[in-house]
Amino acid sequence: MDEIGEVRRFRAEIPEFDDARLAPIHRRMRAEIAGARPRRIAACSRGRFSMVGAVASVVAVAVLSTLVLRHEDTPPAAPEPRSQPWVYQEVRWDTWQCGTGASTDGYSEVGSFNLSPASRTCRAVPAAQQRKDKWIRYDGSALATPDESTSRPDDVDVWEGNYQAGWQMLSPGGAHDLVAQLPVDPSAALNLIRARSAPTRFAGALRLTQDQRDFAEVVGVLSAAPDVPEHKARTLYDVIRKLAGATEPVQVTDGVGRNVLAVGVNGTYRDNSDERNSMQVLLDPDSFAYRGVRYVAGLDYYVGGKSSGGPFVPKGTVLATATRASTALVDRAGERP
Repeated sequence: MDEIGEVRRFRAEIPEFDDARLAPIHRRMRAEIAGARPRRIAACSRGRFSMVGAVASVVAVAVLSTLVLRHEDTPPAAPEPRSQPWVYQEVRWDTWQCGTGASTDGYSEVGSFNLSPASRTCRAVPAAQQRKDKWIRYDGSALATPDESTSRPDDVDVWEGNYQAGWQMLSPGGAHDLVAQLPVDPSAALNLIRARSAPTRFAGALRLTQDQRDFAEVVGVLSAAPDVPEHKARTLYDVIRKLAGATEPVQVTDGVGRNVLAVGVNGTYRDNSDERNSMQVLLDPDSFAYRGVRYVAGLDYYVGGKSSGGPFVPKGTVLATATRASTALVDRAGERP
């Protein structure tokens, strides 16, 4: 019987077996047959079945070895490179009808916000809501924004570069890894954030207190990670609540109508355009998931100074809300979930 021929009917890629390759198989076959000889005449029939089974098993071993095992001189195939996913963010901005400026860290909503009369009259009334879409490569190596020169919504401008270093902010992947390693204890969690996050302590930074800086870095982690498990979000919330000067959470509504908690940290504020206002983080009241930030006046002031005739802004006035309406992992820049 041509066992190999029968197998080749089903698997055409079975190679030809030459004498050298079959020699060890023959030796094993003879050994199997010798070991299967019956000890008594009455067991002769059973012995023949054993010999047939031995032959079949050896042939099967030979065939399987050619199908499963690699040749020693054949290098393993290199794994196909995996493309980096992108993090899609949809942000809704609600501000005044006024000249506005948001100086945010990297690709988040965290930073500072100011009002100025600029070239138009500043009024303390709501402006039309603005929607801003962006895509950040998971490793922080590129940013993409909609290409406004075309009418196709999935056309984007892609900016390559090391945005993690340039923005003083963790990449989405880096923030994800940091969140995964956060200890439960708030003090230990804050120490890890201070050690691992990209701090805003560069020359020329705003004159913030230590607690204000810690708060900004904690919110930076919340806003950068594509997804934060509920128990980790709770830990980050506990870190904020234990900061000196942490404000009492208040329930408000974000820019897409969700109920959220607004909490911040009191600090030092000066009548300077970048140092007048305070940032508060917006969190889901049940899961503490990140929902965005809002900016409120940290002191009483006039927009543009009293002599400019700009509107008076009482301390505590909400000046802008940046709502993270959606965050999702996608395969390419321009893709929306």
